[in-house]
Amino acid sequence: MHLMIDLETLSTEQNAIILNIGAIGFDPFSSNVYTQHSFYARIDLESQPTRHESEQTLKWWMKQHKDSQEEAFGEDNRIPLNIALGEVSKLVRKSSKVWSQGVGFDIPILENAYKDYGYSHPWAFWDILDCRTIIKMNPGKKLRNSHHALEDCINQIDILQDTVKRLGITKIG
Repeated sequence: MHLMIDLETLSTEQNAIILNIGAIGFDPFSSNVYTQHSFYARIDLESQPTRHESEQTLKWWMKQHKDSQEEAFGEDNRIPLNIALGEVSKLVRKSSKVWSQGVGFDIPILENAYKDYGYSHPWAFWDILDCRTIIKMNPGKKLRNSHHALEDCINQIDILQDTVKRLGITKIG
């Protein structure tokens, strides 16, 4: 099983405040998405007092759809970041590869968060893969970004699986 991870944040810095985390297992060589191996959480902002908030990113959020804003900033059902990191770790340990939309955003932010809590991140650097590059190889498919971390994972997986199939890829090292 591979794992797709997506974040929504209040900054583009590695120590960004994390608004929500989505992760879901999948098979890149089929259309299988493993909802039983998924996690989604809205993160308690008060559990991140030393993490970074960007005024520019906050302004960007205020231009997004109201549903996206409510999901990002609504106060209900939030959990502390350290609890969410523990749940993500459980999924990573069941996965052979970890994907994200680019390798310079989600993964470094999570690595920084793990470090903040004195935890080691649960993946090896050689198991991190970039779906953005694969998605760009399929210009006929448009990535829908809802700014809901789990929905975005599923959208990224859909295009990744389609691209892998179109390119005839049968193994990823």
